Amino acid sequence: MTLTETALEPAFPEQHESALEDLACSVIGKAARLEGRVRGPLREDLVEVTRWMHCYYSNLIEGQHTRVHDIEAALRRDFSSEPEKRDLQQLALAHLACQQWAAGFDGSPFAPEFLCELHRRFYSELPESLRVATSWTGVTVPLEPGKLRTTNVKVGTHVGPPHELVPALLRHFRLRYGSPELSRAARIVVVAASHHRLAWIHPFRDGNGRVVRLFSDTLIRRAAVDSGGLWSLSRGLAIRREEYYERLAAADRERNPSSASDGLGHLSLGALAEFCEFVLRVMLDQIGFMEKLLELDTLADRIERYSRQEAGLGDAGGRVSLLLREALYRGEFPRGEAGRVVGAGERTGRAALAAAVGAGLLKSSTPKSPVRLALPAKVLGAYFPQLVPPGQLHE
Repeated sequence: MTLTETALEPAFPEQHESALEDLACSVIGKAARLEGRVRGPLREDLVEVTRWMHCYYSNLIEGQHTRVHDIEAALRRDFSSEPEKRDLQQLALAHLACQQWAAGFDGSPFAPEFLCELHRRFYSELPESLRVATSWTGVTVPLEPGKLRTTNVKVGTHVGPPHELVPALLRHFRLRYGSPELSRAARIVVVAASHHRLAWIHPFRDGNGRVVRLFSDTLIRRAAVDSGGLWSLSRGLAIRREEYYERLAAADRERNPSSASDGLGHLSLGALAEFCEFVLRVMLDQIGFMEKLLELDTLADRIERYSRQEAGLGDAGGRVSLLLREALYRGEFPRGEAGRVVGAGERTGRAALAAAVGAGLLKSSTPKSPVRLALPAKVLGAYFPQLVPPGQLHE
């Protein structure tokens, strides 16, 4: 069969629109509720942690285990002496830099230029040894950052459309998904539908999975359902990695010509609808997961347990826990209030505050400004259990 630029059709799962839009409305409502869960200075740090999660789990989907501790170190330009670990740190920094650039991009995320720029920025940040593509036959060739593929590809069971057709497919992709007339609920469904269709086009020789997930993160943020940056789709896809790949492959299925309900396009309407439902349910799962983690009372209990039992603060742990609870509920508090918060004199309060700051559990903009909760990698497993798998935070 000769493919044309419309080969990605159907672009939308129209026959299942009502059920999917109901799920999309649930995403909108739950995302808004999560956004109101945490306010003040703590939100900024939580958003930064979520950026790490996007990066960590996107790498994990690719089979690359970058410890959160190593991402934190890389941000300080503290690179490992081990070549393999240093390479993973470089991958993490490239991902974070792309996220930051995409967050400030004000053009169409469906534009081929945006997708190419994501790819270019990601791979341009990497050392030459990592700018390579491996074919399905195992041949390794240099990868040109930001350049559409000029060869045909096969990844697993997926055979990408002919490389000559990729530019036309991307133009049709933008035309179909970039319409300003779509309702907000429809734009949530588009996050899922376009995720598969972009992966199906496979525009680059390598790095398509990373670009697709960065692209989807951008759509989620544009649709204002990222809860201000408090949850990660990549985490949900990584946790269900095997199913994610199975669903992607299933949505590659061509239309069943003997089924009137399977649409009129080249690809299967029913398979696209099933993939969209999967992605929307993953979104709901991740929003619900973070909402539960950020319930202030249970979070306060976990913070107290850490400061008393795991932080190595000895007798000061109890007083430090009171300072951390104060910062959690108020957002920040003046240093001079430490004594009152711990129910002791000024000297004891200063000592407890010094212990908390010294342990990296509280921080401030200047040595004299109010203090607020800090979220170094070492506390994430205790404060936010299951945010990352056990053993992935430290050496």
